[in-house]
Amino acid sequence: MESVVSNKASRPLYEQIALQIKTQIMSGELKAGEALLSIRSLAKSLQISVLAVQKTYDILQEDGYIETTASP
Repeated sequence: MESVVSNKASRPLYEQIALQIKTQIMSGELKAGEALLSIRSLAKSLQISVLAVQKTYDILQEDGYIETTASP
């Protein structure tokens, strides 16, 4: 999964990421059951706050795009 975000965009970072992930799911680039990066891994790779990624994943889960599970 590849995401590009900008602090200069009119949308907040969490919305930018959520839109990109939704687009990847709808296009079939991300398949059902395919694991997303962990919150910390995605935050580190994008060099953004863990809280922004947490909010992104919360939104995606509320909208029914992803299911979250605790790691073993």
